[in-house]
Amino acid sequence: MLNRKYSKTLKLSLITIVLGGLFLTTNRWLLGELPSVYSEYLQDRLPSIGSFGMQQSAEEQESQTRQMIEEGEVLSEMRSKTSQQQAAEAAHTKHITRKARFFAFYQKVFEILVEHSPVGQSSSEYGKQCDVSQEVLVGRVEDPSHWPQLTREHFSKCLKMTWRDKHMLAKKHNAYVDALSSLQLQKGTYNGGGIVTVGGGKFSMLALVMIKSLRKIGTTLPVEVLIPPGEEEGEQYCSKLLPEVGAKCIYLSDVLPPSVLKDFEVTGYQLKSFAIIASSFKDLLLLDADNIPVVNLDNIFSAEPYVDHGLVMWPDFWRRSTNPDYYDIAGIQVNYKRRVRNHIDDLTPASVYTKNMKDMSAVPMHDMLGTLPDPSTESGQLLIDKDKHLGTVLLSLYYNANGKSWYYPLFSQGASGEGDKETFIAAASVYQLPFYQVRTTTGAEGYHRKDSYRGVAMLQHDFRQDYRRYQTARRDTKTKYAKSQQYDPSYTVEKFYKTYFENPDLKSIDVMFVHANIPKFEPFSLWKEGDLIEDGKHVRSYTDLAKLHYYDIELESFRILDEYLCTKKVPFKFYTSNLPNPADWDSMCQYVKNRLQFLESTHGDAIRPK
Repeated sequence: MLNRKYSKTLKLSLITIVLGGLFLTTNRWLLGELPSVYSEYLQDRLPSIGSFGMQQSAEEQESQTRQMIEEGEVLSEMRSKTSQQQAAEAAHTKHITRKARFFAFYQKVFEILVEHSPVGQSSSEYGKQCDVSQEVLVGRVEDPSHWPQLTREHFSKCLKMTWRDKHMLAKKHNAYVDALSSLQLQKGTYNGGGIVTVGGGKFSMLALVMIKSLRKIGTTLPVEVLIPPGEEEGEQYCSKLLPEVGAKCIYLSDVLPPSVLKDFEVTGYQLKSFAIIASSFKDLLLLDADNIPVVNLDNIFSAEPYVDHGLVMWPDFWRRSTNPDYYDIAGIQVNYKRRVRNHIDDLTPASVYTKNMKDMSAVPMHDMLGTLPDPSTESGQLLIDKDKHLGTVLLSLYYNANGKSWYYPLFSQGASGEGDKETFIAAASVYQLPFYQVRTTTGAEGYHRKDSYRGVAMLQHDFRQDYRRYQTARRDTKTKYAKSQQYDPSYTVEKFYKTYFENPDLKSIDVMFVHANIPKFEPFSLWKEGDLIEDGKHVRSYTDLAKLHYYDIELESFRILDEYLCTKKVPFKFYTSNLPNPADWDSMCQYVKNRLQFLESTHGDAIRPK
């Protein structure tokens, strides 16, 4: 009987010792990590295991064992909470380290930028013989009658730059590029993939419409909204509304030290370049706030040609009109005696469509080796890998910082759409970095008025599908011209385009983005101007929803506007400042509600296949 009792007591003692040993082993790290009160607690409790045994009854031993197990669970919970605290502290430390890294890097970048920016005012003038009108530049149709206006000789007659200005720009440009070569941004400073757009003013509401539309389509990529200095929204926008839709506000102060922000004014087109550097993403889609994707974008960063090239751009309506002086300033070597493409066709050998290969005087300048390719670029959307294209990012920043006075006129020479749009492709070309510009031409959406057609949006196409067609064209032309590359009078670039990118026998390349820029889904301007109303009645401005995968972009956008401005009455800074009178706000909302009612009543017809 005694032996059994002794045996039972001994077993319980051994169990307790083992449990205590486990606590000593598994929680040893706690003694150094937990606050001292927990360390003292453990040290007070654990030594009792050594005296636990013969002096206590079995019941007492069982009770103390249970107590130790319960205490172990408490300590485990303490350890879990501490791990969470450590994770939070680690994240905070990482944020501080990353911010310090940004500050140090961009402090130096902006010192270099300021030091090597052009000085003084441009003395350039436009020549009277220059014609860069839409009639000359628009469209892809091969019309040799316009070729004289697309030659090097003609573009040289447009922006007339003095030798002094040209020499100064070249010297500054070269010094900036050279100085950047000594800088290095640590890998991993930017990480992940997502979308960035510019908010502030009327664009904060437009950004919310765009993001809500993204989620409606099914895109789950995170979104960052750059709020420009001086255009900060109220607390609700950044702390509540954006997080609800998987987005957040970012600021230039996240990456730029106070000294830079104090001395550098950021406005207009420059904001896109600043949004790129301020975004935390390595892989990013830069998207205008009024540009609404109508397909799911979740796999865009793992798709070709993005993976190989790291920079994907989309075309504008017009042909390129860059001044020849730009190439000299940027140090880009151009061979004006060697033709390498016919507009968008850079696959067919030039001898096939060029009758006299020895005389290039009448050939469009941007068909020549080394020039930026036709057509011009539209920057409402841009895909960029900031690790692979950091040089592109920093040189385009330079172009945009000095754009209005110097580089925008050089890139476009007063042609339609002059602004930041050519800065990215130009910067990549300086560094000879790979890029892909979508070949499928920009589409348009709109509606017919009594006596005219009104375009309301630019339609940009799926770069993945476009690239697959381009690869097919590459294989076909390689086979077709393997034996003979003689001049073929029956060749036209129009035929090439229709064979591969607009073939009626093939499925159309999907529209990916709807750049709703004229007019924007901005209710204050629409209400004030009484827009989208004909003969006193609302009209649909998007009349071919089949192209948009039957996504009723107007209806969905006005539902969002009604929700935030008229139902929740969110005090967006732009609307509170422009509508201080509550009666005006109500009047604007009445416009929104009337239009929403009209769009809902016509939705069935709008999405019915024609």
